[in-house]
Amino acid sequence: MSTITTKEEQHLHRLILFSDAVFAIAITLLAIEIHPPEHWTGVADLFAQMQTKLMAYAVSFGVIGIYWISHRRTFSRLRKADGTLDILNLLMLGLLALLPLTTELLWEAGAASAVVVYVGLVASIGVAHAVAWAYAAFPGQLTEPMGAAEKIYVLLRVALLPGLMCGLTFLSIMTRTPWGWLGIAVIVAGLTTVNRLMSRGASPLIPQTAED
Repeated sequence: MSTITTKEEQHLHRLILFSDAVFAIAITLLAIEIHPPEHWTGVADLFAQMQTKLMAYAVSFGVIGIYWISHRRTFSRLRKADGTLDILNLLMLGLLALLPLTTELLWEAGAASAVVVYVGLVASIGVAHAVAWAYAAFPGQLTEPMGAAEKIYVLLRVALLPGLMCGLTFLSIMTRTPWGWLGIAVIVAGLTTVNRLMSRGASPLIPQTAED
C-alpha cells in the first residue's frame, strides 16, 4: 500500500470519527437540556407537564439518528476525502449542532412558527448533506465505482428524505391524524423495495451503469 493511499484513508477515517463525535454530542445535549418541573404531584402529573419536552426530544432523537445512519451510509461509499469535503461536511455538522437549540425552541414557544423553524433547519441539514455528497460523487470523484444514476438516487434521498419525514411527523402530531405516519410508512416501504432491487442489481430505476 502506497503512502498516498494510507494518508487518504487516514483523512477519511478522521473525518468520519470527528463527524460521529458531533452526532454523539448533539444527541446527548438533547437530554441534558430537559429539566423536570419544579412542582409535580405524581407520575401522571410529571409526564403531563413534560409531555411537550419529551415529544420534542423523541422527534429530535429520531432526526439525529436518521442523519447519522444516512451519513454513515453515504460516507461508507467514499474511498477518500479532501479539503473541500471537509468544509462541506463541517457546514452540515454546524447546522446539525443547532438541533438542540431548535428543539428547546419547540417546547418553549410551542407555536407553528417554531415548527417551521425546526423543519426548516432539518431540511437545511439534508441539503447541506446532499451538497457534500454531490461534490464527493461528481467533481470530487471521491466515491467507490458506481453508476451515475445511483449517485443521483443517493443525492435525492439524503436531500429530501429527512426533511420530508420530519414534516410528516409534525403533521400527524399537530393534526392528531394518522396521515403523516401513513406517508412515512409508504416512503419507507418504497425505499426498502428500491434498495432491495439495487442490492440484487436489478433495479429498473437505478441501472448498474459503468463510469466513463
